[in-house]
Amino acid sequence: MLGVLALVALASAWLRTTEAGARVMLAGLEWQSTPVDPQRVGEQAQAIAVLGGNLDRMDYGARLHQSTRVPLLVVGWGRPSARPARAARADPGTAYLLHKYGIAPRWVETQSTNTLENAVYSACLVSGMGVKRIALVTDPYHMPRASYLFRAAGFVVIPAPVPGGGPPRPRITLASFVPSQRGWDQARGPAHEWLGLVFGPVQRAIEGPRTCPSQDRRPSDKEGLRAGWMPPGSAG
Repeated sequence: MLGVLALVALASAWLRTTEAGARVMLAGLEWQSTPVDPQRVGEQAQAIAVLGGNLDRMDYGARLHQSTRVPLLVVGWGRPSARPARAARADPGTAYLLHKYGIAPRWVETQSTNTLENAVYSACLVSGMGVKRIALVTDPYHMPRASYLFRAAGFVVIPAPVPGGGPPRPRITLASFVPSQRGWDQARGPAHEWLGLVFGPVQRAIEGPRTCPSQDRRPSDKEGLRAGWMPPGSAG
């Protein structure tokens, strides 16, 4: 038993500290991320949810919107604000879409700080309007955990991974199999995703379900209509 535990610990350390280990973890996350058919998005999705974090996601979400005319939901790019309507107007993702494509998202979620909150707060934002079916735009390696969390929040998810998105993939050499600082840095993101997939359900079971942002962090009714916010259960 101790020998098995030692082997598991050694394998985990190798995955977490080498460039080759990072590639193995990425491959395990990305193998099921296939390109989405825009026609499917146009026929089935009520919104294209673009997770903030990088401009590649914004570009791909904009292209999907242009080809399908499905409205955009920009999620979790900015910092939480006591005035979500003002934060929505200052959101960098929104500004980028307006400047480069002339597109204004229909909804902007500005209160979340992680993927779990991305999912829960997006449901708070759009569920009252009857929006349940979304095309989810994020990097391929992030898609398994993000899809799981958005489904758990009540959405029907059409995965729409960014083609070629995610961390860089340097050429594998013999040195890639040796622990290094570069290996540690490259493995950080994939390791975070795997830890979230494995231990996330346990954490959520212990902590209980997340709720919508507290009332003092929500906009007034007038501001909310301008920002696209509707309280859960309200009419669309």
